[in-house]
Amino acid sequence: MSAWLRVHRLALADAARRLAAQPLASVLSIAVIALAVALPVLASAFVQSVARATAVLDTDPHVNVFLALDATDEDVRRVEAALKAHPETASVRFVPRAKALEELKATTHLAELLANLDRNPLPHAFSVRTRSSQAARLAAARADWSKLTKVDQVSAEFEWAEKISHWTSFAHRALAGLALVLAAAVLFIVGHLIRLQVLTRKEEIEVSQLIGATAADVRRPFLYHGLLQGLAAGLAAVGLAALVIAWLNVELSALTSSYAYEIKLVFMGYEAMAGVIVAVGALGVTGAWVSVSRELKRFSVAG
Repeated sequence: MSAWLRVHRLALADAARRLAAQPLASVLSIAVIALAVALPVLASAFVQSVARATAVLDTDPHVNVFLALDATDEDVRRVEAALKAHPETASVRFVPRAKALEELKATTHLAELLANLDRNPLPHAFSVRTRSSQAARLAAARADWSKLTKVDQVSAEFEWAEKISHWTSFAHRALAGLALVLAAAVLFIVGHLIRLQVLTRKEEIEVSQLIGATAADVRRPFLYHGLLQGLAAGLAAVGLAALVIAWLNVELSALTSSYAYEIKLVFMGYEAMAGVIVAVGALGVTGAWVSVSRELKRFSVAG
């Protein structure tokens, strides 16, 4: 074994031994860091769940035109011609009531209930792509189409889908800011804990420097201590967040079992989990480096 590997192995063993020598203090410090890290992890899971749920929503400018239940084939042709002739119309897609019912059966949990109905409760509908998403022009077009005979309702559902998309983008930016703030908090916590250890070993460090130990030699065990602490906290944070998400999914499943759509929170993949653990480990090393370097400078000044 080379000298380089040997000194690192000894430093790692020393860091692990000191963590094990104070189990209560180590567990508490790891728990504090894990709780701080678990917050943005959970927030990320919520944002990703909303983003995935809204990804299937159509945010292109379009208007849904629903006909009355008693609309005839002649009414359908007349309304379709009027929609296509409107200056705001880019394209028109007809959704017959039979097809709408089949799609509803395929995409919801109400297939058995719908199959027992005596008649189809859904109307014929048109999905109209508009040339503009400006509120005034859309309002005018919707007013025109609402006046057509046998048109029961006109809705622009893309508007709220577009708003959700904007809020999701804002949530991503807010989450990034929260992650930065909590990363700074983790650096402070690790740095403070390492500083206390440096102070308790001040005499040992000064003696080691007198017999030739360099700053790197003194710093190395503390860096491994910060690394182990960070990795353990990252693993605990991911595990805690995963448990919370699993519990919430069980509760949501019980609450929404009778609804048409299933609400489910999604958690990060294995690569993202590994990234969180490594990132917290890196924060631990960084906090230890800053703290030890600062204390070593103070030792030199005091000497």
